[in-house]
Amino acid sequence: MSLFRDFRTERRIAQMLAIKQTSSVEGVQALQKLRECAGEAIPRLVRLLASGDGVNKAQLVQILTRLLDDDTLPHFHRVLAAGDPRLAQAAVEILRGGRGYDPNHLLDFLADPAVPKAALLDILSAQGKLLDAAGILRQISYLDPSERNVAFRLLSEIAEPSLIPELVSRANAKDLQIRQGVARVLGRFDHPMAHEALRHLLDDPGKTVRQLALEALATHPGALDIETLFRLLRDSDLSIQGRAVDAIIQMHDPETLTYLIDVLRDESEYVRRAGVEILNETGDTTSIKTLLRAIRDDDWWVRARAADALARIGGSRVIQAVVLLLRDEDEFIRRAAVEIMNSIKDEASFRHLIDALADSDWWVRERAVDALAKLGNKAAVPALLPLLERDDATAVAVLRALMRLGGPEQIGVVSALLNRPEPSVRSEAMLVLVELADAERATAIHGLLDKAARAAPEDEVRDLARDCATRLGERFAAPGAAAESYARIPAGDEADADESESEVPVIDGPPIKLKLLRAGELLGERYRHIRRIGRGAFGTVTLAEDLVRGEEVILKFLHPQMAVDDNMVRRFQREHHFAKRIEHRNVIRIYDFFMLGGLYVISMEYFPSTALSAEVKAHVPLSLERGLHIAHEVAAGMTAAHAIGIVHRDLKPGNILTNEHNLVKIVDFGVAAAVDSADTRLTRTGLLVGTPRYMAPEQVLGKSIDARTDVYSLGVILYEMLAGASPYSGEDNVAVMYQHVQGGATPLHERNPDISRTLSAFVTRMMAVEPDKRFRSMSEVRRTLEPFMHDHRL
Repeated sequence: MSLFRDFRTERRIAQMLAIKQTSSVEGVQALQKLRECAGEAIPRLVRLLASGDGVNKAQLVQILTRLLDDDTLPHFHRVLAAGDPRLAQAAVEILRGGRGYDPNHLLDFLADPAVPKAALLDILSAQGKLLDAAGILRQISYLDPSERNVAFRLLSEIAEPSLIPELVSRANAKDLQIRQGVARVLGRFDHPMAHEALRHLLDDPGKTVRQLALEALATHPGALDIETLFRLLRDSDLSIQGRAVDAIIQMHDPETLTYLIDVLRDESEYVRRAGVEILNETGDTTSIKTLLRAIRDDDWWVRARAADALARIGGSRVIQAVVLLLRDEDEFIRRAAVEIMNSIKDEASFRHLIDALADSDWWVRERAVDALAKLGNKAAVPALLPLLERDDATAVAVLRALMRLGGPEQIGVVSALLNRPEPSVRSEAMLVLVELADAERATAIHGLLDKAARAAPEDEVRDLARDCATRLGERFAAPGAAAESYARIPAGDEADADESESEVPVIDGPPIKLKLLRAGELLGERYRHIRRIGRGAFGTVTLAEDLVRGEEVILKFLHPQMAVDDNMVRRFQREHHFAKRIEHRNVIRIYDFFMLGGLYVISMEYFPSTALSAEVKAHVPLSLERGLHIAHEVAAGMTAAHAIGIVHRDLKPGNILTNEHNLVKIVDFGVAAAVDSADTRLTRTGLLVGTPRYMAPEQVLGKSIDARTDVYSLGVILYEMLAGASPYSGEDNVAVMYQHVQGGATPLHERNPDISRTLSAFVTRMMAVEPDKRFRSMSEVRRTLEPFMHDHRL
């Protein structure tokens, strides 16, 4: 019987193929006969179409398309499920173009593991508007992860508002990918129910879901309120922070200033920076003044952090607003403004700072002197000299400024100050004379110093005068002696200079405006821009595709205003110089340093992750397993760095990244090693511009450092992870620094009873005040830590 059916089918196929016009009476009759044996005919016809040997392809497509209907669809299903890619592709061709069947029946095929999902989704995409979107949504869970994305893209094209309730019901699905897809589809609808669901997704544990929800809501005017956007500034993901900043700026909400006050008070440096970014685009003199007044009664360190954020990240709009505040009638506002100006090196502030020298408040006058010294404009000297006649504190401030701005022509004025009664003025004058001296006047100055040493009633001043005389003699020694002396000096500084001043590779390309970069834009024929990740005090960080490496990389651009500062460029270059030498799985890999579009750039490894600082800020102990794991991984990375002579000097939770697979990486190598003498931790007035929470005692005291300095910092981090709090705290940062030097932190096991006394002693040794009492190396830390991890591995 089977042979007869096969023979009959082959005969009817041959008859059908012999008819040139399938729409003729003869063709219709032949097609009807062929339909009677469709189960056998369709697989044969598809096989003929796939082989393409001596057949009329167009005729076969026409025959199969006319055979295709709801009754014959199961026969095509069997072809798709047969496992032959060539046959499946031929069937796809017919099913894509066929209009004689209901394509929604194809949704039932999604549950069949034998049917290639990519082929099926290809057919569904072609059928488009004829599909039942709800049916696709119900079948998505049967798809592989790679196929779900295609299905959700299809849904985005065909979904109607009536689908919103079904989408909302899946917005809390356990599967992250489904929540991502739902967020994408909901984003198409400018509908209250969709907006509400997307707002809930802003709190999703998956950062990609939060990103998609925010991007979708930002495209619909009125879907986001100002309170929600400011809450997102505290998101752990910097790209979400950046998107929220952009949305707030575009919103122009009159309540923006009210919310900015709390942002500038925030403990997180990233949150404060985000607030200043908003001010850069929306702020004016009135708003800056309102912000400063709002925090005037806050704790000292809160005011300091807010002012520091305004200074370090403030753009031209903020700077213009702050300089005008130097003339404000409120003494507190003027003091805050002049402190901010001390952290900004902007020539536009010059005239305003000159005017501030006549301020009625001593603080404003002295800090204006300091700011002018940092500007380095010698035109300030005539305005500074009259202040030498004021009180001793003002005179000392001016003398320090003259050390930077003055020249031999000021020697006479400074020499006269050696007769002042105040020891501080005489001492500072001696130091300045040594710096201002030239060969012609060196002998005369030496005589003045000798006279001052004999006349000074204070032992300290006499000793300083002798030291200054010795230094002066060394500066202007005989050429041969000087050359011999210099030859014995280690050449480390020269090597650094050579490294810093070496030629920087340039990638050709038009000037880059970072704010205007669009996704997909090609940079220098090598990098394709994907998105901006964040903006910091010194640079902007973007994600890009490296077309040469064939992978995604981070591009860190130095801000143009920073690039005019040679010290900052050298610092940026040294960061690359140090970090590129470290190759370890626990250290972010640095690739290249170059100029692109007129900007200095460092390219580095892209590591999707979260900073440890986001975890410890909750002030809740991490699990013992996680804390030990992170410390062990950091010690491994630092072992590699120390092996080639590199000390991090700035280990802290913000420089430790972890991903969802518990991989740990250290970032920001070389930055601390490149800090110059201008980047001191404390200004003369005691304003803290950095965090001392993780500094080793020898750093606080300005002593030499080595690998044990990093051991101390890691000990503080481990303590904080396991205790849920820092080992030291105080009313201000100076108090914290003092505690580091004094030691005596509460033992870890007393802070957290779950910690054994043995492990507590281990952490205490890492944090010993004397470096000799700590572990000698990070490798020793690792070895000692491993026994604690045997029963506590992730």
